[in-house]
Formats: sequence, C-alpha cells, structure tokens
Amino acid sequence: MKISVVIPTYNRGDIISKSLDSICNQTYPDWEIVVVDNASTDNTAEVMQRYTTNPKIRYVVNDRNYERSYSRNRGMSLATGDFVTLLDSDDILYPSCLQKAVDFATAHPDTSFFHCLFEILDEKYELLSRPSFPPVANPYRSIARGNFISNIGVFYRKDLLRSIKFDEEPIIIGVEDYDFVLNMLLHTGKVDRINEYLCGIYNHPGRSVHHEEWERTLKRIKYFIAKQESNPLYKEKMAAYHRSFLAHTDLYLASFSAARRKTGRAFRYIFSAFGKYPAIIAELTFWKHIFVTIKRIF
Repeated sequence: MKISVVIPTYNRGDIISKSLDSICNQTYPDWEIVVVDNASTDNTAEVMQRYTTNPKIRYVVNDRNYERSYSRNRGMSLATGDFVTLLDSDDILYPSCLQKAVDFATAHPDTSFFHCLFEILDEKYELLSRPSFPPVANPYRSIARGNFISNIGVFYRKDLLRSIKFDEEPIIIGVEDYDFVLNMLLHTGKVDRINEYLCGIYNHPGRSVHHEEWERTLKRIKYFIAKQESNPLYKEKMAAYHRSFLAHTDLYLASFSAARRKTGRAFRYIFSAFGKYPAIIAELTFWKHIFVTIKRIF
C-alpha cells in the first residue's frame, strides 16, 4: 500500500526540511512526497534541490501564489498513492505514523477516511500540549463543535479526492481545512481513528493563524456558514447540530477577539453563542472561553 504525502509550501525554506525529514525517516518505506510550492520568493527551491534526487520526492512550483487550497488540490491530483495525507510545511509526522496508518487501513478494509491524534510542539519541536479529542461515535455532533480532525495525520482514500476538493475561494482561507473535512464527513458518513499521537503541529510566531485580521476573519466565517447552510448534505445530516455549529463558531470569534484583548467583543460572542444554543452552558469549553476572556481584562 502506497501513501502519498502532499505538502503545500510558501516561503518555508528555513523549516521545510523538518517536515521532509520526518517523512524520509518513516519506518514504513512505500511513500511518496508531492511538494507544491506556491511561488516562494525565499530559498525553498534551493533547499528542495537536496531532496529531489530522491525519485520518491516530487517538487512542483505554481506560476503564482494561488494560496494553499489550490496547492493542496494540485498536489492531491498528482498523488499516486492508495491513500493521501496532507502535511503543512512546518509540521512533522512521527517515525511510525505511516506504518500505523497502513496497519490500520489493512485491518479495516472498509475505511476510506481516518485520522490519528496530534500534539502541539514548541519552537524546539518539543511537546507543548496535547489537545483533547471528542469521540467519533457521533462524528456530526463532534464536528459541529469544531474541527477536531484538523489537517494533519488525516488519511483519505485516493478515489474520494476526485469529488471532494478544497474550496479555492480566497475568502475561506483560514477555515478551508474545516470546510474540507466537514464535506468529507458528510460524504463518507464516518471518520475512523487511530487513537495514538503520531504527528506534531509546530507552534511558532510565523504561523498564519497568528497574523489574521478581524474583518477578514469575520467574512470567512460568514462565508463558511452560508456555504454549509446551502449544502443539501449539510441540511440533511447536520440539522440536529446546526445550532451547536453556529454557537461554536461564535466561540471561535470570541477566542479570536480575546486573544487580541478585545474583551467586550469577546463577551458579546460568548453571549451570542449561549443565545443560539443554550445547552452550550454545560460544555467545559464555554466556561474556558469566559475564563480566558476575564483573564485578558487584567
């Protein structure tokens, strides 16, 4: 079984080697890497020259910066593996990740969409934290509360990617991964899980999430919600969890605001979340948002 690892990149010449080496050092040998460079202006091409002598590593460069959704779609279309996984060019897979994925897919031949757990790493690539992951027995309820699947350590059977693709509208960048995995879940009806931490997200100041602007963030959340509300599959399968979905997007906006010390706006979105879905008061995440926002006042 062959696994394709698609890596979109832009100006990550200083750290993309970490991602590439993490795949080259896998215990499982039957893999390929497809790096899609979004017209980098740094030394990414020079760094890649050290890797492209390996016939299992392909490097393609876009003619301009189309943003990462386009690069992911292009990479997935070029992939030749039985399963495809995505890896951002600052994150890493742990050495046994692909072996565990192949073992899981072999043991569960009906699986087409599964993920493993990930950790958050600091600037030295050492453990910073481990997110909690909701159960997947009812994946619609869980996905309504946020993108627990994320965009790392997720494996898609190649044939699924002919019909499910990343939205390339520029406005959605920032939640395009949430939109993609939600659409994948609506299509497959389930997501399976390897209950092990097999990859790491590198948390550093250069991550795009640390440089988002409020107006653009608000626009993309509105676009994402409107898009799903017009999606027949979403209406059919997420009807029971729609209010929860809306409330948790409000909590995301509250968190975004609190992180920038806009505490008044943060509380408005917390109260809005409660108004849309009163049952959210029983969730620990609701009280965490209140606590974090209060801390930002002082």
